[in-house]
Amino acid sequence: MKFSRYLVLFAPFLSIAFPILLAAQENLISRNESTDVSGVKLFYRGDYDGETVTASNGAIVNKGYHAKILRDVENATKVLKVTEGVYTIVGYSLSNYTFIEGKTGLIAFDSGNNMGMGKAALSKIREVTDKKVQNIIYSHHHYTNGSRAYQDDAGEQLNVYAHPNVENLIKSTSLTLGPMQIRRAGIQLGYYLPEEGPDAYFGPAEPTFDDPALSESGHLTVTHPVKNGQTVVIDGVKAVFYHIIADSRDSLVVHFPDLDLILHNAAITNTAFPLYTLRGDYYRRPKELIAGIDIIRQIKPTYLHGAHGKPIRSKQEAYEIATAHRDLYSFIYNQSVRAINLGMTPDEMVNTIRIPEHLDQHPWLFPAYIDNEYSLRGQYRGMVGWYDEDTAELHPPLPGELASVLIEGFGGIDNMIAAAQRAFDQRKYNLSAKLLSFALDGDEDNKDARMLKAKALRAMAHATRTGIQTRNFMLTHARHLEGKQDWTKQAEHSIMPPPTFASLEGLPVGSLVEILETQIDPARSSEINKVIRFAYSDVGEEWAIHVRRGVAEVSTTLPESVDASLSITRGGWIRIALKQTSLEQEIKGGSAVIGGDPASLASVLSVFQ
Repeated sequence: MKFSRYLVLFAPFLSIAFPILLAAQENLISRNESTDVSGVKLFYRGDYDGETVTASNGAIVNKGYHAKILRDVENATKVLKVTEGVYTIVGYSLSNYTFIEGKTGLIAFDSGNNMGMGKAALSKIREVTDKKVQNIIYSHHHYTNGSRAYQDDAGEQLNVYAHPNVENLIKSTSLTLGPMQIRRAGIQLGYYLPEEGPDAYFGPAEPTFDDPALSESGHLTVTHPVKNGQTVVIDGVKAVFYHIIADSRDSLVVHFPDLDLILHNAAITNTAFPLYTLRGDYYRRPKELIAGIDIIRQIKPTYLHGAHGKPIRSKQEAYEIATAHRDLYSFIYNQSVRAINLGMTPDEMVNTIRIPEHLDQHPWLFPAYIDNEYSLRGQYRGMVGWYDEDTAELHPPLPGELASVLIEGFGGIDNMIAAAQRAFDQRKYNLSAKLLSFALDGDEDNKDARMLKAKALRAMAHATRTGIQTRNFMLTHARHLEGKQDWTKQAEHSIMPPPTFASLEGLPVGSLVEILETQIDPARSSEINKVIRFAYSDVGEEWAIHVRRGVAEVSTTLPESVDASLSITRGGWIRIALKQTSLEQEIKGGSAVIGGDPASLASVLSVFQ
C-alpha cells in the first residue's frame, strides 16, 4: 500500500522523466559504439608533448603548470597584509599562517605540520609584530602540529578553538589509515623524487627538517570546541564560526564581522579543489562542499583568505571566485548524476563530460592539484560504488591468470611488449602503460616491460597539467619500476609528523587499545578464542579484548570471566607501541602486571601486527 501511494505521488514526474531517460539511453548505446574524443587535448595521448619546459631545478613540467606555480608561489616566503591588523605568511609551505591582532596578543589561524614550521612562522611574523600568540583557531585537523611552538613562545597555556570533530579525525588519520596515508602523501608531495634533474619535484614547497625535534608534532588539544553559528569574542575580536565540509569533515568558515573578513578551509583555493585525491580519502560530496562556499557567498566579505592560496581583498572578486568554484563542482556533480542515470560507466563519463571552457581556463581553477577526470570517477564510485554493470567484473579472474591468457593471445610476452612499444611510438602512452601492466602481471621481473612502462609513465608525467598529483605519482612509479627507489616503503620525510610519546599521549585514552581491531592477523588467530582484561592502571579505565578466530573485539563491557589480564600504565603501553620497550621490560620495570594465565595473554598479544 505504501509503495502504491508513493507511485501515485511521483507518477506525473515519472511519466515525463522516464521517456527522456530511456530515449537518452538509446542514444547512448549507439554513441558508445565509437567513443569520439577528437578535438580534446589529452596529455596521455601526446597532445601536450610540445608544451613542456625545464624548471630551474631541471624538472621537466607542463609549461602551464610551471607558470601557475611561479605565479602562485613566486619561490619566496612573504608576509602579506590582508587588512588592518591581519597578516598572513604565504609561500613557506602548503598551508598559510594567518595572524589577527587582538587587544593583548595574536590570534593564530593554523600552525603548520610540525614544530619546525610553527617556529618558522613565529620568526617570520616578528617582522610585523612583537605580540605573542594567545589564541589559536584550527581551520581543520591538518595543520595543528606547530601549536606547541606558539605556546612555548608565549610561556602560557593557549586557548584553542576548533570544530568538535578535530580530535577524532586526528585519531583516525594518524592511527586507522595512518601508514597508507603517510606513504601516499609522501608520493603526492614528491618526497620520493630527486631534488634536481628531469624527474625532480616541482611545486608548492613543504619544509623538511633534519632535527627530529623540529619534525615532531606540537599539536595542542582543542580547549574550546565551537558550535555551528556560534559567536565568540576572542581577545576583543568578534568571530562567528560555521561548520563546513571540504577536504576534511571538521572544517570551518570563520567570519570576523568587524573586520569584514572571512578565514576558511572551504573548497576555494587557487587551483581546482580535489573532489578526489590519489592519496585516498572519504567520498567528498560536492553538495556539502558547495554548502560551505555558499555561506561565504551569502556573507560577501571584502577580505577572503583560506588555509591555502593567496588573500583576496575585493568584495566583488571574492564573490566571483567563490561562484566559479561553486559552478565547477556543481557541474561535475550534476553532470555525473546525469551520466549515471543515462547508464554511463566511469570510462564513458570521462570520455564524454567536458568541463566548460570558462571554468577549465579560469586562473583559480587550473587543474594543478587534481585532474578533473579523477573527480568524475570519484563521483561514480562515491554515489554508485565499484559495480559498473559489467557482470564479468563481479568475480574477475586473478590478474596473473588474465595476463597469461592475453600474453598467449599475443603470441608471447615479447609480442605484447612490441605492441606496447608501437602504442608508445604513436603517443598512446596510456594504452602502452596498460598493456605493460598486463605483461608485468604475467612476469613482474621482465626488465623490458618495466623499463618501457616507466618510459610511458614518464612521458605522461612530464606533460600533465596536474603537476602536484599525477606527475608525482607517475614519476614515483616509473622510478620504482626502474629500481631507483621503493615506493612501497615510507619516504625519508613525511608531511605527517612521526608518532612520538607526546603525540600518542595526546590522543583519546582508548585509541591505542581500539586500534588493535584493525591490526589482527587472521591466519595467526584462526584457532584462538580468548578474552583478556586490559587496564590502564594509572588512568582507571579498562577494556575487554576478545580474540575470536580471526576477529578482535575491543569493548568497555567486561565479561564475568577472562582468560588473562594485563594492567599497565598508559605510558608503558605507548612505549611498547613505539617499540621503545617490550612488555617484558615493562613488567621488570614495574609498570605492567599480568594476571591469570600468562600463556593465554601471550597468545592474544601475538596475533596483532
